[in-house]
Amino acid sequence: MKMFRIEIQDEFEADIFANILAEEGIPHSVTGNESLVYDGLFKMTMGWGHVEIPEEYKEKALELHRKYKESISE
Repeated sequence: MKMFRIEIQDEFEADIFANILAEEGIPHSVTGNESLVYDGLFKMTMGWGHVEIPEEYKEKALELHRKYKESISE
């Protein structure tokens, strides 16, 4: 199954967006760039993490993410 990623800025955005996807019935997985060994190096260089979503849900997921980001910027 082909997947695509949406970059996430922090764990709060990850929780909220994951709930939005779940409510819409869109399968997903949240992956954080955490590493105890490197003491936050990956977060500093790669960002907090991302959500992986199957390609077939790409358009709907991108639209939901855009609406979410608009709602918090208002």
